[in-house]
Amino acid sequence: MNNASMKIRFNEALEVIRVHAEELLESDCHDWLDRELVPASIKNIVEGGIYFVVNGSPELLQSIHASVILSNRAEESGNGNLVIVVKNPQLTHYAITALLEPTKEVGIHSTAIVSAGANIHPSAYIGPYCIVGEAVISENVCLQSHVVIKDNVTIGKNTVIDSGTVIGTRGMAWIWDEDGKRVMQPQVGGVIVGEDCIIGSNISIVRGSLTENTIIGSGTVIAHGSMIGHGALVGELVHFANNVSLAGNARIGNRVFLGSSCVVSSNVSVEEGCIVGAGSVVTKSFSEKNVTIAGVPAQVLKRDNFNSKPSGAPKPYKNQDR
Repeated sequence: MNNASMKIRFNEALEVIRVHAEELLESDCHDWLDRELVPASIKNIVEGGIYFVVNGSPELLQSIHASVILSNRAEESGNGNLVIVVKNPQLTHYAITALLEPTKEVGIHSTAIVSAGANIHPSAYIGPYCIVGEAVISENVCLQSHVVIKDNVTIGKNTVIDSGTVIGTRGMAWIWDEDGKRVMQPQVGGVIVGEDCIIGSNISIVRGSLTENTIIGSGTVIAHGSMIGHGALVGELVHFANNVSLAGNARIGNRVFLGSSCVVSSNVSVEEGCIVGAGSVVTKSFSEKNVTIAGVPAQVLKRDNFNSKPSGAPKPYKNQDR
């Protein structure tokens, strides 16, 4: 996406900013209303952007020109910038970037192959070269190109699945017989994906064994390349970084953050609010909530991890009612 296609009018962004602003002088914004701006990254500064800074350094602020800066404190910036104090600059910036979401397509692409037994909501989108078996595709689901959805899969509403992902593929459960021959167990269960999930590219989710389902909770996001084994139970609002592997029947609690390339072994549980460090191998269950675990094998590094922001991950959410 180039800068031209990323531009939004400031008056649209202002509607979002008003919800989050600590103090907002509308008169200061008047000359900006019709300007087109680019929600931009501090790591690649462009003129005419919308940025967020938290306790920004003078050097950083001086590098920004003719832009809107969302800050957690009043800043002296100059350079033709407009500084707006908001409660949470990053949250406000993310809410503005949501305005860039493209208009959703609806319908089934002519190149898609869809089983006659599929139940597809009229508001869903099935992209080019997708294959859909006898599955349930709910309201506002979006399948990008080359997604494969096998039989006995349910995809909850508003879920987006990126290209190259396969949901409901077979697992590999087997034992040796007396003659040393491999005897396979059929994988005839299903997969249930909750609502409002984002499932990235080139992900495999194995269907459950026999009467089991593999379950992905609502609001979960899974980055590219991750693999989820048969009968795994994934809670709500879980984050998978790239290339995470869950073995069969692993259990992941709500709001867990799984770092890049970590592995969770078969039948192992990770409780609510935990962080699993990148590259870790979790070989045993952890019964404590809100702990950070890391290493090979993984061990507890920190308890009450919601008290500080970890490197490379958002600060964990603490439910104040618990």
